[in-house]
Amino acid sequence: MGSRTIILTHSDSDGICAGAIALSRFRGAEIFFTKPVSFFDDLNSCSEADRIIITDIAITRKDISALMKLLEEKSRSGEVLYFDHHPVPAKAKEKLARTLAVYVNGDGSASEAVYRHFQNEIPKERIWVAIYGAIGDYEERTEFVESRLRSWDARALYFEASMIFLGIKDREFDDYDSKRSMVQTLSEGRNPSDIPGLMEATRRAVKDEFSLYELVKKNAQKVGDVGFVKELYSFGFRGPSALFAATVTNSRVGVAAFARKNKLDITMRSCDYSLQLSSLAEDAAEAVGGSGGGHPHAAGARIPLEKFDEFIRELNKVLKKQ
Repeated sequence: MGSRTIILTHSDSDGICAGAIALSRFRGAEIFFTKPVSFFDDLNSCSEADRIIITDIAITRKDISALMKLLEEKSRSGEVLYFDHHPVPAKAKEKLARTLAVYVNGDGSASEAVYRHFQNEIPKERIWVAIYGAIGDYEERTEFVESRLRSWDARALYFEASMIFLGIKDREFDDYDSKRSMVQTLSEGRNPSDIPGLMEATRRAVKDEFSLYELVKKNAQKVGDVGFVKELYSFGFRGPSALFAATVTNSRVGVAAFARKNKLDITMRSCDYSLQLSSLAEDAAEAVGGSGGGHPHAAGARIPLEKFDEFIRELNKVLKKQ
C-alpha cells in the first residue's frame, strides 16, 4: 500500500498556487482547503496520513498553544511540512522548526517558499506558478521573484496571474471543487488560461469590481477612523469591499463584514501601509471574544454576530495606538 499525502492549503490565489507546486512534487496527494479559524479541526481530521503538507495557513494567537501540540502529535506519526509567511512569535517558530520535518516561515509568498524548497525536484517552469501566487498576494517584490521575472515575459505572467485572483471571485469558480481542479491544472504545467470558462469569469469579475465601487460609495459608513460596509452582494469581493470602504470614507482602515451562521467574518484593508493590520485585527477581535490575524496589509477576523459595533469601537482604540 502506498503512502498517503494530504495537502492543506488556503483557498486564495497564493494558497491555490502553493498547493499546486506541492502537488507537482507529490503526485496523487489529496487537496483540502482550510483557513486559520478552522485549521485545528481540519488538521485534526487528517488521520492515517503519512505526510501532511500545510501551505499559506496562519496560526491565530488564540489557537497557537493547541495547534502547536497537535502539530507535534502529527509529526510523531508522519512527516509534517509547513510553508507559511504569516507573523508567528519567535519562540513558536523555533519550536516548530525543531519539531516538524520542514518548517519555513519568512518573507514573500507561500508559493515562493514551497517552490524554493522543491525547485530541484520539479520542472523549472513551475516558477511560473510561484510567480502567479506571489502576484496574487502582493508579494512579487522579493529579490527571488523579481530576479526570475526578468527571465520571462512579465506581462504574460501578470495576465495569467490575474485570471486566478480575479477568476475565483466569480461564483462559477469560488467553490472548493473548482479550486481543487485549478490546483490540479497548475500542477500539471498548464496555465490558468487553459481552464475552460476562467477567462470569461475573470472578465465578469473585473466588471463586477467596478460596479462594487459604486455600491460601496453609496453604502459605506464611518465611525472614527474606520470606514465599513456590511452584507454587500458578493462575499467573494471582501478585500476590494474593505479597501473601497476606506477609500470612499477617507478612513485609515476599511472593513467589510459578512454574516456566517452565528459569526461575522471581517475583512480589513488600508491605503496606509504603515499600519500593521494583522495586529489590529487580533487585538480588536480578541477584545470582543473573537480571533483575528493575517498580513500587515491584509487582515481579517471572526467575531460573534452581535459584536460588530463593539468591534469597531475596539478597532478605533487600538488604531489610535498605532
